Amino acid sequence: MKQKTAVICLSPINGGMELASIKIAQLISENIQVEIIVKKNSFLETKLEILDKCNIKLHSVSFSTHFSLSLIKQLRAIFIKSKIKNIIFLGASEMKSLYFATLGLNINFIVRQGTTKSTHKKDIIHKLLYSNVNYFVGNSDFIKKNILKILPFKNIDQVKRIYASVKLNQEIKQKEINGKLDILHIGRITTGKGQLECIQACEVLYNKKIDFYLRFLGSIHDQKYFLKIQSYLQNSPFKDKVEFIGFTNNIQTYLNQSDIFLFPTYGEGMSNAIIEALSAGLISIVYNNTSTPEFKDLGFHIHLTKENNVENLQQILLNIAHNFQEEKQKAKGNHKKALRIFAPSREKEEYLNLLI
Repeated sequence: MKQKTAVICLSPINGGMELASIKIAQLISENIQVEIIVKKNSFLETKLEILDKCNIKLHSVSFSTHFSLSLIKQLRAIFIKSKIKNIIFLGASEMKSLYFATLGLNINFIVRQGTTKSTHKKDIIHKLLYSNVNYFVGNSDFIKKNILKILPFKNIDQVKRIYASVKLNQEIKQKEINGKLDILHIGRITTGKGQLECIQACEVLYNKKIDFYLRFLGSIHDQKYFLKIQSYLQNSPFKDKVEFIGFTNNIQTYLNQSDIFLFPTYGEGMSNAIIEALSAGLISIVYNNTSTPEFKDLGFHIHLTKENNVENLQQILLNIAHNFQEEKQKAKGNHKKALRIFAPSREKEEYLNLLI
């Protein structure tokens, strides 16, 4: 019997890491007692209803800086009172506080990483701060290699790769061909997520008189970047073909209504958005960087384009439009692969194997 586990994510925003923390907590709660620790007044604190259904206890901690005596005291009190024996921590900023909060408590400490790091942390101070970490988990082979390169570990067996899972329908409802290309982007509106490049790529469709409609799902996190997009669209002849939906819990509906997933983003991990799009049978176009080549290695039909090259995006988009029926059929075949590779039962088992 695995012992009580705390899933910790202290980020205030709503994004892939935050949603992953809820999903991991839900998965392992099917077999063991789980509590989740979040920042007070954060996006995650609003998910109490979901957590209640899974019998997951929620703790909210209040702090103003990533390293603070208050945070250390609050975390340590939770660990002791709840008799926590395992921690799965999604993040990095609060590692100093977590080091002191877990000091001497004999807790099995797992750090899960989903984004690349560029600053080496193998100096004496970071070796100390990470000295009580038992396992590092990357959500792709690329992130695993980044962990090996950047973070301090005692032996290679500490570093694992666990692909994120997605709850998928056994059957898909691929949108029927109707003479219009419905294009979808999923992600926070912020620099690096590629919304502006999507719009620029679609110019080739407008110029070639190919009917299309472009939707963006995701909340605005960078107002300056959003204003830049709006300014660009103001002078665009196809501004009426672009819609910003905002944050939604109804992603599946939009996946079912779309043909193409256009995602020219910089430096993603093994993005849930890509997994969801592939599994829904969307023709997917993604920048060739970080973890995205792994989708090709896993056998998915996916278009990887040159990073930061809108002309290449346009060329592939045009080629897809000219071979649309064939592309739709190939994309449909991604569903069965996704069911096998990204099965929740597989992800749950791999995390449970790391717990004591």
